[in-house]
Amino acid sequence: MFCFTIVFFSCVHEVNAQEPVAKNGKFVTVKGLKIYYEESGAGMTLLILHNFFSSATQYHPLITEFSKYFRVIAIDLPGHGRSDYMDTTDLYLHKKAAEYIIGALDILRIDSIYVLGASSGGTIALHLATLRPKLIRKMVVIGGHVYYPVEQRQWLSSYGPATGILARLGNSEGLKMHGKTKFPLLEKQFWNFRILYGDPSFTPDVLATITAKTLIIHGDNDKAAPLINALEMHKSIPNASLWIVPYGGHLPHFTPVNLPDFFRRTLEFLNGNWDEK
Repeated sequence: MFCFTIVFFSCVHEVNAQEPVAKNGKFVTVKGLKIYYEESGAGMTLLILHNFFSSATQYHPLITEFSKYFRVIAIDLPGHGRSDYMDTTDLYLHKKAAEYIIGALDILRIDSIYVLGASSGGTIALHLATLRPKLIRKMVVIGGHVYYPVEQRQWLSSYGPATGILARLGNSEGLKMHGKTKFPLLEKQFWNFRILYGDPSFTPDVLATITAKTLIIHGDNDKAAPLINALEMHKSIPNASLWIVPYGGHLPHFTPVNLPDFFRRTLEFLNGNWDEK
Protein backbone atom coordinates (compact mmCIF):
# COMPACT_ATOMS: atom_id res chain seq x y z
CA MET A 1 0.00 0.00 0.00
CA PHE A 2 1.33 3.42 -0.94
CA CYS A 3 0.97 6.22 1.59
CA PHE A 4 2.34 9.34 -0.07
CA THR A 5 0.98 12.83 0.56
CA ILE A 6 1.13 15.88 -1.68
CA VAL A 7 4.52 16.77 -3.16
CA PHE A 8 7.15 15.51 -0.78
CA PHE A 9 6.26 13.46 2.30
CA SER A 10 4.67 10.16 3.20
CA CYS A 11 3.14 8.48 6.26
CA VAL A 12 4.13 10.92 9.02
CA HIS A 13 5.75 9.36 12.08
CA GLU A 14 6.47 10.98 15.41
CA VAL A 15 10.21 10.35 15.30
CA ASN A 16 13.03 12.84 15.69
CA ALA A 17 16.11 10.72 14.92
CA GLN A 18 17.62 10.31 11.47
CA GLU A 19 16.55 7.03 9.88
CA PRO A 20 18.89 4.05 10.29
CA VAL A 21 21.03 2.36 7.66
CA ALA A 22 19.13 -0.39 5.84
CA LYS A 23 20.40 -3.97 5.64
CA ASN A 24 21.43 -3.38 2.03
CA GLY A 25 22.71 0.12 2.77
CA LYS A 26 26.31 1.10 2.13
CA PHE A 27 28.51 4.20 2.06
CA VAL A 28 31.05 5.45 -0.43
CA THR A 29 33.35 8.40 0.34
CA VAL A 30 33.89 11.00 -2.38
CA LYS A 31 36.32 13.83 -1.62
CA GLY A 32 35.69 13.36 2.10
CA LEU A 33 31.91 13.25 1.68
CA LYS A 34 30.11 10.06 2.73
CA ILE A 35 27.31 9.20 0.32
CA TYR A 36 24.74 6.60 1.31
CA TYR A 37 23.24 4.18 -1.18
CA GLU A 38 21.16 1.01 -1.21
CA GLU A 39 21.74 -1.77 -3.74
CA SER A 40 19.31 -4.48 -4.80
CA GLY A 41 18.54 -6.67 -7.78
CA ALA A 42 20.77 -7.70 -10.68
CA GLY A 43 21.37 -6.77 -14.31
CA MET A 44 21.81 -3.37 -15.92
CA THR A 45 22.37 -0.67 -13.32
CA LEU A 46 19.42 1.66 -12.72
CA LEU A 47 20.34 4.69 -10.63
CA ILE A 48 17.40 6.19 -8.72
CA LEU A 49 17.67 9.82 -7.60
CA HIS A 50 14.93 11.01 -5.27
CA ASN A 51 13.29 14.43 -5.02
CA PHE A 52 14.41 17.19 -2.65
CA PHE A 53 13.52 16.57 1.03
CA SER A 54 13.26 12.84 0.35
CA SER A 55 15.56 9.81 0.66
CA ALA A 56 16.05 6.34 -0.80
CA THR A 57 13.65 5.00 1.84
CA GLN A 58 10.65 6.77 0.33
CA TYR A 59 11.42 5.12 -3.00
CA HIS A 60 11.30 1.57 -1.65
CA PRO A 61 8.02 0.79 -3.51
CA LEU A 62 9.72 1.75 -6.78
CA ILE A 63 12.95 -0.02 -5.84
CA THR A 64 11.07 -3.22 -5.05
CA GLU A 65 9.47 -3.24 -8.49
CA PHE A 66 12.48 -2.16 -10.53
CA SER A 67 14.88 -4.53 -8.76
CA LYS A 68 12.97 -7.41 -10.41
CA TYR A 69 14.53 -6.28 -13.69
CA PHE A 70 17.64 -4.23 -12.85
CA ARG A 71 20.49 -3.76 -10.43
CA VAL A 72 19.08 -0.77 -8.58
CA ILE A 73 21.34 1.76 -6.89
CA ALA A 74 19.25 4.23 -4.88
CA ILE A 75 21.23 7.13 -3.45
CA ASP A 76 20.46 9.52 -0.61
CA LEU A 77 21.32 12.75 -2.41
CA PRO A 78 24.21 14.71 -0.88
CA GLY A 79 22.88 16.60 2.13
CA HIS A 80 19.86 14.29 2.47
CA GLY A 81 19.06 11.32 4.67
CA ARG A 82 22.14 9.39 5.68
CA SER A 83 24.51 11.16 3.26
CA ASP A 84 26.80 13.88 4.56
CA TYR A 85 26.25 17.59 4.10
CA MET A 86 27.38 18.63 0.65
CA ASP A 87 27.45 22.24 1.74
CA THR A 88 26.27 24.05 4.84
CA THR A 89 25.57 27.30 3.00
CA ASP A 90 22.03 28.46 2.25
CA LEU A 91 22.19 27.37 -1.40
CA TYR A 92 21.92 23.82 -2.76
CA LEU A 93 23.64 23.38 -6.13
CA HIS A 94 22.39 20.48 -8.24
CA LYS A 95 25.47 20.48 -10.45
CA LYS A 96 27.70 20.06 -7.42
CA ALA A 97 25.55 17.15 -6.22
CA ALA A 98 25.87 15.57 -9.69
CA GLU A 99 29.66 15.82 -9.51
CA TYR A 100 29.68 13.94 -6.20
CA ILE A 101 27.40 11.26 -7.63
CA ILE A 102 29.69 10.83 -10.64
CA GLY A 103 32.55 10.43 -8.16
CA ALA A 104 30.59 7.75 -6.31
CA LEU A 105 29.88 5.85 -9.54
CA ASP A 106 33.56 6.04 -10.48
CA ILE A 107 34.56 4.53 -7.13
CA LEU A 108 31.99 1.77 -7.63
CA ARG A 109 33.38 1.25 -11.16
CA ILE A 110 30.04 1.82 -12.81
CA ASP A 111 30.45 3.37 -16.25
CA SER A 112 27.12 2.66 -17.96
CA ILE A 113 23.72 3.24 -16.36
CA TYR A 114 20.06 3.91 -16.72
CA VAL A 115 18.86 6.68 -14.43
CA LEU A 116 15.48 7.67 -13.03
CA GLY A 117 15.33 11.03 -11.28
CA ALA A 118 12.43 13.01 -9.84
CA SER A 119 12.27 16.78 -9.29
CA SER A 120 15.73 17.73 -7.96
CA GLY A 121 16.77 14.17 -8.78
CA GLY A 122 15.65 14.78 -12.35
CA THR A 123 17.63 18.00 -12.49
CA ILE A 124 20.70 16.16 -11.22
CA ALA A 125 20.11 13.48 -13.87
CA LEU A 126 20.22 16.20 -16.54
CA HIS A 127 23.53 17.38 -15.10
CA LEU A 128 24.88 13.82 -15.21
CA ALA A 129 23.81 13.53 -18.84
CA THR A 130 25.52 16.79 -19.82
CA LEU A 131 28.63 16.45 -17.65
CA ARG A 132 29.32 12.89 -18.82
CA PRO A 133 27.13 12.02 -21.81
CA LYS A 134 28.55 8.52 -22.33
CA LEU A 135 27.62 7.48 -18.77
CA ILE A 136 23.85 7.37 -19.29
CA ARG A 137 22.20 5.12 -21.86
CA LYS A 138 18.59 5.82 -20.90
CA MET A 139 17.10 8.43 -18.60
CA VAL A 140 13.67 8.99 -17.04
CA VAL A 141 13.11 12.57 -15.81
CA ILE A 142 10.03 13.13 -13.63
CA GLY A 143 9.00 16.69 -12.79
CA GLY A 144 12.46 17.92 -13.73
CA HIS A 145 13.71 21.49 -14.05
CA VAL A 146 15.39 23.18 -16.99
CA TYR A 147 15.28 26.49 -15.13
CA TYR A 148 13.07 28.14 -12.50
CA PRO A 149 10.44 30.29 -14.23
CA VAL A 150 8.66 33.16 -12.50
CA GLU A 151 5.62 31.02 -11.66
CA GLN A 152 7.81 28.49 -9.89
CA ARG A 153 9.66 31.14 -7.91
CA GLN A 154 6.33 32.53 -6.75
CA TRP A 155 5.23 29.04 -5.72
CA LEU A 156 8.49 28.52 -3.83
CA SER A 157 8.07 31.85 -2.05
CA SER A 158 4.72 30.66 -0.70
CA TYR A 159 6.56 27.90 1.20
CA GLY A 160 8.86 30.23 3.13
CA PRO A 161 9.53 29.86 6.88
CA ALA A 162 7.13 32.70 7.59
CA THR A 163 4.28 30.60 6.19
CA GLY A 164 5.17 27.48 8.17
CA ILE A 165 6.93 25.25 5.67
CA LEU A 166 7.76 22.69 8.36
CA ALA A 167 4.13 22.14 9.23
CA ARG A 168 2.98 22.18 5.60
CA LEU A 169 5.55 19.70 4.30
CA GLY A 170 5.72 17.36 7.26
CA ASN A 171 8.01 18.29 10.13
CA SER A 172 8.00 14.87 11.81
CA GLU A 173 8.76 12.98 8.61
CA GLY A 174 11.51 15.42 7.68
CA LEU A 175 13.16 15.02 11.07
CA LYS A 176 12.89 11.26 10.77
CA MET A 177 14.67 11.19 7.42
CA HIS A 178 17.29 13.87 7.85
CA GLY A 179 17.76 14.57 11.56
CA LYS A 180 17.05 17.66 13.61
CA THR A 181 20.07 19.64 12.36
CA LYS A 182 20.12 18.64 8.68
CA PHE A 183 16.41 19.13 7.97
CA PRO A 184 16.23 22.84 8.92
CA LEU A 185 19.16 23.48 6.57
CA LEU A 186 17.37 21.65 3.75
CA GLU A 187 14.31 23.76 4.51
CA LYS A 188 16.33 26.94 4.09
CA GLN A 189 18.03 25.68 0.93
CA PHE A 190 14.69 24.68 -0.58
CA TRP A 191 13.16 28.08 0.15
CA ASN A 192 16.19 29.78 -1.40
CA PHE A 193 15.59 28.09 -4.75
CA ARG A 194 13.37 31.13 -5.34
CA ILE A 195 16.51 33.33 -5.54
CA LEU A 196 18.92 30.82 -7.07
CA TYR A 197 19.93 31.64 -10.64
CA GLY A 198 22.20 29.64 -12.93
CA ASP A 199 21.47 26.20 -11.44
CA PRO A 200 19.58 24.81 -13.15
CA SER A 201 20.07 26.68 -16.38
CA PHE A 202 19.90 24.21 -19.26
CA THR A 203 19.84 26.13 -22.52
CA PRO A 204 18.75 24.36 -25.74
CA ASP A 205 22.33 23.97 -26.96
CA VAL A 206 23.32 22.23 -23.72
CA LEU A 207 20.29 19.94 -23.76
CA ALA A 208 21.12 19.08 -27.38
CA THR A 209 24.36 17.43 -26.20
CA ILE A 210 22.43 14.72 -24.31
CA THR A 211 22.87 11.39 -26.07
CA ALA A 212 20.78 9.25 -23.71
CA LYS A 213 17.34 8.11 -24.79
CA THR A 214 15.08 10.15 -22.53
CA LEU A 215 11.56 9.72 -21.22
CA ILE A 216 10.14 12.92 -19.76
CA ILE A 217 7.23 12.44 -17.34
CA HIS A 218 5.40 15.56 -16.17
CA GLY A 219 2.10 16.44 -14.56
CA ASP A 220 0.05 18.88 -16.61
CA ASN A 221 -0.76 20.87 -13.45
CA ASP A 222 2.72 20.84 -11.91
CA LYS A 223 3.23 24.04 -9.90
CA ALA A 224 6.61 23.07 -8.46
CA ALA A 225 8.02 22.64 -11.98
CA PRO A 226 5.71 24.29 -14.52
CA LEU A 227 5.04 22.33 -17.70
CA ILE A 228 7.27 24.62 -19.76
CA ASN A 229 10.22 22.70 -18.27
CA ALA A 230 9.06 19.44 -19.85
CA LEU A 231 8.25 21.10 -23.18
CA GLU A 232 11.72 22.66 -23.35
CA MET A 233 13.34 19.30 -22.59
CA HIS A 234 11.29 17.51 -25.21
CA LYS A 235 12.03 20.15 -27.83
CA SER A 236 15.80 20.23 -27.26
CA ILE A 237 16.91 16.72 -26.20
CA PRO A 238 17.52 14.81 -29.47
CA ASN A 239 16.05 11.42 -28.55
CA ALA A 240 13.28 12.30 -26.11
CA SER A 241 9.72 11.10 -25.54
CA LEU A 242 7.15 13.00 -23.47
CA TRP A 243 4.36 11.66 -21.27
CA ILE A 244 2.17 14.42 -19.82
CA VAL A 245 0.12 12.99 -16.96
CA PRO A 246 -3.37 14.53 -16.57
CA TYR A 247 -3.72 16.02 -13.09
CA GLY A 248 -0.42 14.36 -12.23
CA GLY A 249 0.88 17.12 -9.97
CA HIS A 250 4.59 17.45 -9.32
CA LEU A 251 5.42 13.80 -8.65
CA PRO A 252 2.86 11.69 -10.53
CA HIS A 253 4.64 8.44 -9.62
CA PHE A 254 3.62 9.03 -5.99
CA THR A 255 -0.09 9.05 -6.81
CA PRO A 256 -1.48 5.50 -6.39
CA VAL A 257 -3.86 5.80 -9.34
CA ASN A 258 -0.91 6.52 -11.64
CA LEU A 259 1.37 3.72 -10.45
CA PRO A 260 0.26 0.87 -12.75
CA ASP A 261 0.63 3.09 -15.82
CA PHE A 262 3.89 4.52 -14.50
CA PHE A 263 5.48 1.11 -14.08
CA ARG A 264 4.18 -0.11 -17.44
CA ARG A 265 5.47 2.88 -19.38
CA THR A 266 8.85 3.16 -17.63
CA LEU A 267 9.55 -0.57 -17.93
CA GLU A 268 8.60 -0.52 -21.62
CA PHE A 269 10.97 2.39 -22.09
CA LEU A 270 13.88 0.92 -20.09
CA ASN A 271 13.50 -2.63 -21.44
CA GLY A 272 13.39 -1.54 -25.08
CA ASN A 273 9.80 -2.42 -25.90
CA TRP A 274 9.04 1.29 -26.25
CA ASP A 275 11.02 1.41 -29.50
CA GLU A 276 8.93 -1.38 -31.01
CA LYS A 277 5.65 0.54 -30.81
